[in-house]
Amino acid sequence: MVDPLVMLLRDLQSAANRQHIQSPMTWRAINQALSSQGNPEIGYDEFAARWDKEPMLKQLVDRFDGHGLVVKTKAKEVPAHGHKGPDAMGQMAKRATDKAFK
Repeated sequence: MVDPLVMLLRDLQSAANRQHIQSPMTWRAINQALSSQGNPEIGYDEFAARWDKEPMLKQLVDRFDGHGLVVKTKAKEVPAHGHKGPDAMGQMAKRATDKAFK
């Protein structure tokens, strides 16, 4: 049986690679995706414990902290001075959602 978290991370990685973007996710967003499929939620402490035991997570996740994680992708990291800010990702998500529901 494939772990639901690993499946989610693979899906995020694949989607981000197709769009040539990075894939930062908050714990809230991760848990919404997991719970929408009937899977248990995960937080920083649980993820940190699994990080040390499951090599697959290190292949899929670039870094994580108390706010969330960043999925490893082929996209280059944007330098801090060139970063568009947190609203840029929200705006892209809103445009994608708006298009999907037209």
